[in-house]
Amino acid sequence: MLSKDGSMIYVGGNPDLYPLEYYDTHSGSYEGAITEFLDGFAAEYGYELQYLKPGETDNRRQYARNRQVDIISGCDEGDEFPNIADEPLTLFDTGSDGEEYSIMFTDIAPAKLRSDLSEYASGYTQEEWTGLIVESSEVAAASEETDYLPFVTAGLAALAAAVLTVVFLRIHGRKKQISLNRYRDPVTGLSTEKNLEEAFSHLKMDQSRDEYHLICFHLNLDRIGYLYGQARARVLYIHCIEAVKSAAGRADLIVSTEASDILVLKRLQSREKAREWADSVLKKIYEFSAVGMKLDHCDVTAGVFSLESGYQEFDQALFHVHQCAVKASITGEECRLCSTEKCFGCQERWQLLYDFEKGLERKEFQLYLQFFVDANSFKVVGGEALSRWKHPRLGLLTPDRYVPLLEDDGRIGELDFYGLEKTCEFLEKLDKHGIKDFFISCNFARKTFSSPNFVRRFIEIIEKYTFTRKLLILEVTESQWMDRDEAGHMLDNILEIHKHGSRVIFDDFGMGFSSFHDLQDYPMDGLKLDKELVDNMWTEQGKIIMSALVETGHRMGLTILAEGVEKDSQIETLRSINCDVLQGFRFYVPLPAYEAEKRILEELEKREN
Repeated sequence: MLSKDGSMIYVGGNPDLYPLEYYDTHSGSYEGAITEFLDGFAAEYGYELQYLKPGETDNRRQYARNRQVDIISGCDEGDEFPNIADEPLTLFDTGSDGEEYSIMFTDIAPAKLRSDLSEYASGYTQEEWTGLIVESSEVAAASEETDYLPFVTAGLAALAAAVLTVVFLRIHGRKKQISLNRYRDPVTGLSTEKNLEEAFSHLKMDQSRDEYHLICFHLNLDRIGYLYGQARARVLYIHCIEAVKSAAGRADLIVSTEASDILVLKRLQSREKAREWADSVLKKIYEFSAVGMKLDHCDVTAGVFSLESGYQEFDQALFHVHQCAVKASITGEECRLCSTEKCFGCQERWQLLYDFEKGLERKEFQLYLQFFVDANSFKVVGGEALSRWKHPRLGLLTPDRYVPLLEDDGRIGELDFYGLEKTCEFLEKLDKHGIKDFFISCNFARKTFSSPNFVRRFIEIIEKYTFTRKLLILEVTESQWMDRDEAGHMLDNILEIHKHGSRVIFDDFGMGFSSFHDLQDYPMDGLKLDKELVDNMWTEQGKIIMSALVETGHRMGLTILAEGVEKDSQIETLRSINCDVLQGFRFYVPLPAYEAEKRILEELEKREN
């Protein structure tokens, strides 16, 4: 960021430290005592000063991380930033409580800049700082003709100290307000789950705890975004927030979650009253209208969880009320009360999430393989890596019991990368046995695959192994809708995976969120056609659709796989339309890794003999 001669100083300022340093939105520039100090330094030592404009929040940490600035200013005691060199340069302290304010140098700042600024600061007296601070404060603004510095130099230090006390009280008040707002969602302006967790902890000792209810409004933004576009999904979200805010009381706590749910902690006499209130909000929400867009009753639903239900833990209550709202959308209800009976199944799901981390640590998740066969020869050519959870209490669990929970909870990535590790271990075993033509597809949720750090974690795992990279296929599931940023990351990640020799295919193609847009946007290596399409091939329309998909894929150079093959008639149809690879119970059921390895080695032995 520095100019060639080193004379340009880039500064990351504190936009909220009024009157020491702050961003004036009217003038579009930084103001305050520290800014005046730096301006004076730049003029005397021949530097050019350039503050980077802040965003909606304090961006100093981002500027330091990206090495965009030489100086981080307006630093308080305890502030920490990445890529900082040496100790902070203390400018002054308050005198009363010893709190210091300083600037920090990033590791790209020239040594000359550090020495020059230190020299300039050492010649700055406390009286000069007092004058700058007072001139920048609201007290000075109230009497523009007052010059406080002469009072200081004339010996009226007591008056200056009193003025500074007022100034620093205002600074602390401002900082306290910033502290209270640090748990606010910058997009919605609502509180976050952290605020709710704190409120929940206080209610544990409240005798009126049983009168409080947690209400969750669940928005199916994936469906709205897929059908009508991301922009309209956001408009609906804001409409829902406004509907909740207009109906809420002053004592209610309104919270936005990372899953785009809207939570309300509200005190009412009974669960029935809470449900009535939720119903009234839903009625307002369903007044939403947009050109060409219509809400279904599954798009926004509510769940009501009463704190009288007996669950003491915050995470548990949060999980139950979310599950209750989601269940309402599945069962066709607008609002659902979370009662003891209805929460029995929900409690089991909560327990699975609670046990998940330990399950990974204890290696309770086991690798299974379901073989792929060549559509013409029926020869086994590869397999899909699947997981089974050998739960110590519930026994062997299939993915439908835990994968949707992990997707909903945002932790599916942990299982995805665990599965990648196990798949690589299996491919390495086959490689050591001399098997060089058996491929394995490993499942990844779209949210996992489209994350910015996906390639880094992928490389960390595969670099531990030496098997032929083309034998590893990443199978991207279509269970979740992506926003524009995620779509961009997905494209970049596919290109990087190709550079490392592995292949990428779409799972469940033709249903859900996958579409021909995906074929146009992403350089895939193959498609796995959804089981529902296979099941519908008995109709003329179904066969035409399937045939068109296979032909389109082949013309684009893609390998076409069909899953869910269970009948001979399906095999005949798929072969007649030139599908490449088949998978289903008609050929093989999923096998534990050790048994799959045994079968593969037996096939190898037959070939050699």
